[in-house]
Amino acid sequence: MLAYDLNCVSNSKFSLSFLIAGHHSGLANQSDLKSALQDNQKRANYESFKQKAFSDLGDFKPKEKLSLSQYQGASDKISYELFLRLLFSCLIDADRLDTERFADPEQYQLRQERADSVTIEQLWDVFQRKQQEFVVGAQQPESMVNRVRAEVLQYCLDAAGEDPGVFRLCVPTGGGKTRSGLAFALKHAQQKGKGRVIFAVPYTSIIEQTVKVYRDDIFAELGEAAVLEHHSAIQEDDSSKTDDLESDENILATQQQSKLATQNWDAKLIVTTTVQLFESLLSNKPKKCRKLHNIVDSVIVLDEVQTLPIGLLSPILSVLKELVDRYNVTVVLCTATQPALEGSTPYFKDGFPENSVRDIIPEDRAAQHFKALKRVDYEIPQQGETWTWDELVEDMASSQSSLAVLNTRRDAIAVLNALDVPNGYNAEPIEPRVLESLRQSKVLHLSTLLCGKHRRVVLEEVRRRLKDGEACQLISTQVVEAGVDLDFPVVYRAMGPLDRIVQAAGRCNRNGILASGRVVIFEPAEGSKVPSGEYSKAIQRARELLQADDFVETMLHEPELFERYFRSLYPLIAGEKGDLDSKGIQALRQDWSFRDVGEHFKLIEDGTMPIVIQYDDRVISRLDDIAKRGIWSEDRAFLQPYIVNLPSRLFTKLKYKEEVKSGIDLWKWTSNYDPIRGFPLEQLDQVVQPDPLFLIM
Repeated sequence: MLAYDLNCVSNSKFSLSFLIAGHHSGLANQSDLKSALQDNQKRANYESFKQKAFSDLGDFKPKEKLSLSQYQGASDKISYELFLRLLFSCLIDADRLDTERFADPEQYQLRQERADSVTIEQLWDVFQRKQQEFVVGAQQPESMVNRVRAEVLQYCLDAAGEDPGVFRLCVPTGGGKTRSGLAFALKHAQQKGKGRVIFAVPYTSIIEQTVKVYRDDIFAELGEAAVLEHHSAIQEDDSSKTDDLESDENILATQQQSKLATQNWDAKLIVTTTVQLFESLLSNKPKKCRKLHNIVDSVIVLDEVQTLPIGLLSPILSVLKELVDRYNVTVVLCTATQPALEGSTPYFKDGFPENSVRDIIPEDRAAQHFKALKRVDYEIPQQGETWTWDELVEDMASSQSSLAVLNTRRDAIAVLNALDVPNGYNAEPIEPRVLESLRQSKVLHLSTLLCGKHRRVVLEEVRRRLKDGEACQLISTQVVEAGVDLDFPVVYRAMGPLDRIVQAAGRCNRNGILASGRVVIFEPAEGSKVPSGEYSKAIQRARELLQADDFVETMLHEPELFERYFRSLYPLIAGEKGDLDSKGIQALRQDWSFRDVGEHFKLIEDGTMPIVIQYDDRVISRLDDIAKRGIWSEDRAFLQPYIVNLPSRLFTKLKYKEEVKSGIDLWKWTSNYDPIRGFPLEQLDQVVQPDPLFLIM
């Protein structure tokens, strides 16, 4: 009320009131804040306190108003809305750090040691040395894949000296963009004085793979502090594996430092998820907003950028443009299937300005890379041609190893049944049965019917079999499509969105060992309906394109095809609403309805409930602890790899669930779990769920 009455900011009387009122409970809607400021009872209390304060402490009035006009155009309330979020972040972090320094100086010291232990210069120096080893290694053995990877890396290094802005890195699958994107980001940050590099990926299955490359292969000599990993599936290390007390203490200190750094992203290299990044940027909650000011002066690399939900592109790109234009952020758009994100149309008003996105690799050279790395031949169904599951299984039998990617979990289970995979649903300890199945079953399965820990061991086994030349038939949903490093000789893909088909093809002959891999696109004759909304419309558009009279298979190897595809898809998704803002986020931002924006902006639709799978002794022990003492904040992060997400409307009907402790709304599964299939699908009725979104946390 005092900040509002003093009106000490020229742009808006509400500016500081928003931040002060929200620093514990979160940023409010302007309408709610206005009502609170005008509440008669609160006003009366305020006046009596103000008289006492002015009497004892003197006049609070500032000498002059603070002008913040550089953060707001003549009538651009959305620009100012983001500025208030970043200012709120400064307040939250400063408040929490001061409290910590006073109340827990040892913890504060741990935080400072982590923040100061690694610099951008150190990261860049180590990368340069490792880069030389990589370039030499990339030439041995001599292959087209390795030559393209080396050339992509050099283009990234050459472009890093350009002025900050928005860049596009278009690289065919297997072209080395994980390392090359980092090369650009680190050199650009070092040369342009940027504070940190933020590498954002869509799926937790990719993030673990990316962190392993960065932490173990490149920056191992700098220790754990070199890479800050921030996502929902991260687990603390099991420090009980060593009997050395000093090692235990060092491990615990490192874990504590990492945990502290995730609170405010006070680190130089951060690997996170697109959900964590964008839902924080548009949140109203102090905990999520605390890190936002550390995004200023950074390089953001958006990996697999085509996975951003099309219905939310307007608010996402609006925020990115603001960060680039006003806060010295550089954005890198990475993928083999680049969406159309430039320009403005009646249904897509918030794209990057025309010709503002710079190609790190020139378009003609990128096209040559795609042509050079043509490692597969596509088989495209004729109009009306369909396959039954038995026909799919019969064709799969012609190859020792193959990958089949289905659109739904139910279809994946149907194919496992057609393959006569034995039913192993029972309530016995899960981990030993999973390990036994990995030793015995030729057929494996990946979907979110498996908890994250289970998916991880399946992926490890798939990679081992492929490396050792053993038989491996993998039945999967879309969870393997984007960025997962697998190399099958044959891939089957149920008709899907065009970018998903090509991403699935990236798991075929990935390293170019065969003369050509085989990618079979097929129309299922049976099974469940595809997920509605964006996904269904994208499949229909892909089907029309693939079966058009003028379409030829070689077009799938041309990067410009995907920009045309996305541009033709946008009007279908915009629909009658006429824009790519399905939740009306931009209108809410215009009204400074911070709480409503935070509630409505979700990259993952709500409507699911997590249930904990008692996969191994570690999670069973943790659940026992929670039952005795209640739940702590770090428990939820620990439990994330053991969770299966289920439709909320069916959750109450589940018979075999048990609340871990009364009143904390945490449930564990107490019945059957299959070592191949995972959670029993029959418990989920006939609901069709788009699978990969549950991995984006």
